[in-house]
Amino acid sequence: MKPRRPVAPIRLMRNAPPPESDSTAETIARMRRDRVIYDGVTGLPIHPFDDPERAHERIAHLGVIYLQIGKFFGFEELYGWELYEQVLIVVSRGLREDVEGSRFGANLFSIRYSGTDGFYVLYDLPSSGRARGSPALEAESARLQSNALKRLRNAFAGTAVDLMTVHASSLVTSDNPRVRSSRHLSRQLSEAVKIVSQRQTREKLDLCVALKRVMAMKQLRAAYQPVRHLADGAVLGWEALIRGPAGSPFETPNVLFAVARENDMDVELETLCLDTIFGGLPRGVSSRRLFVNASSMLLRHPVFLDERNLASINRSHNDVVVEISEKEMVDYSSFGGILSTVRGAGLKIAIDDAGSGYSGLEAILNLRPDYIKVADSLVRGLEGDPIKREIISSLAAIGRRIDATLVAEGIERDEELQALIALGVEFGQGYLLGRPSFQVSSRPFTGHA
Repeated sequence: MKPRRPVAPIRLMRNAPPPESDSTAETIARMRRDRVIYDGVTGLPIHPFDDPERAHERIAHLGVIYLQIGKFFGFEELYGWELYEQVLIVVSRGLREDVEGSRFGANLFSIRYSGTDGFYVLYDLPSSGRARGSPALEAESARLQSNALKRLRNAFAGTAVDLMTVHASSLVTSDNPRVRSSRHLSRQLSEAVKIVSQRQTREKLDLCVALKRVMAMKQLRAAYQPVRHLADGAVLGWEALIRGPAGSPFETPNVLFAVARENDMDVELETLCLDTIFGGLPRGVSSRRLFVNASSMLLRHPVFLDERNLASINRSHNDVVVEISEKEMVDYSSFGGILSTVRGAGLKIAIDDAGSGYSGLEAILNLRPDYIKVADSLVRGLEGDPIKREIISSLAAIGRRIDATLVAEGIERDEELQALIALGVEFGQGYLLGRPSFQVSSRPFTGHA
């Protein structure tokens, strides 16, 4: 019996439209495939091959550049997914622009998003660039890294940028015909990630050693920012803000506390912060209300809750407000007794970053704070945002109902100040009203209209 010839697949002519049902099915299938292959935020493929037909394509000399965002874990948890996705968009758009205009643009194979924190740029290089760690590709990696970091610094202000950096690695490898192309590619991507991970590990170890040295030598400093009455600029009190040594990575508190958090030194650092604040209060601060920050972890700690410690704080300053961030996840069922102890020692309670965190109204209703500090993200641009104004009005109404004073944070523009006054907010702080300073002055602010 003669062997049967294979039946050639039926192909539609390019100019002949497919039946409507087939077209609809193909469209749905393509949409489903795209959701699997492409990331919805960056628009980049999360699979090395955005076209399945290229899955077995061999690359004679593969070049890989890997960029990874973030110096510390927990950035998204701290600032929220909305801000983090804006970070991803800024980096991915800039990366496309940089790659298209580069000397390697003609050799681009694909740009891929890792699905979490990283971006791969894959090149099909000519044979002249096959040496592993090619200097030209290493220079291109440094250029992409530098441009990404510049864009992040330009797009995001202050605190968020302190916790962001861009690590980069590059490698060049030749194809191995004995290994399936898709696995060969995946292994090289893993190798690029490994190089970055090793660099990050060394950097984090160096930072940990440096922080231990700073803490052992008690090199922390306390700056003070005024909390003012918005109507007349009079100083209600001061918020104590910790700074590390000038010119060091720990000069800003975000890096300081991020390194402590990653090395389980949170409580030790916070205890030192309080010692720094209460060990040398400026005269102008001693006569006004003092706001200090404390994590729920510190407030639960036996050393903090010890009667002698609380009495010592009260002796150092008899009008202290302890700020607890709304961003923290707190077990309110076990926290009530802790707050009773704190209040029993004469300390007041404030909810910090209200309107920005996990618990929202739940935190306010359960903790019944003496102060509600409105998050700067709500204050920023509120004069042109009716939803933000409505949220702040609602927080003010809740504050009146539970006898809590509203304080708006992050006031940087006169338009924001005037909008807050119009909403009936009495107190606030921010660069417009006074920057954090190591020298304090209780003179009224007179810069607004």
